[in-house]
Amino acid sequence: MAVSAELFVVLVLSIFCGVLGAFLLAHKGVRMMRGGLLYRLSVGLAAVGIALSLSAASRALGFEVLVSDAFLVVALVVLFYIGYSAWLSAHVLKAEA
Repeated sequence: MAVSAELFVVLVLSIFCGVLGAFLLAHKGVRMMRGGLLYRLSVGLAAVGIALSLSAASRALGFEVLVSDAFLVVALVVLFYIGYSAWLSAHVLKAEA
């Protein structure tokens, strides 16, 4: 089975994205700021990297398009949730100041 160069690049970059997010979550400084913006962005980066990796891998393995699109929808929902919670916490902090 031949995998296109574009799909291979997407797979590699999304794996790196997930690994970077997991590395940031494992970092002591980020763990100490649990609930902060950097922590939330790290969780989002790891979750989106994993979802995009699963989507690219399912396309490379030749699964149905519906399966890979479901992973993309999960990535979008996670991005929306992380972004909204970060926006909400920033505005709460602004109101407290």
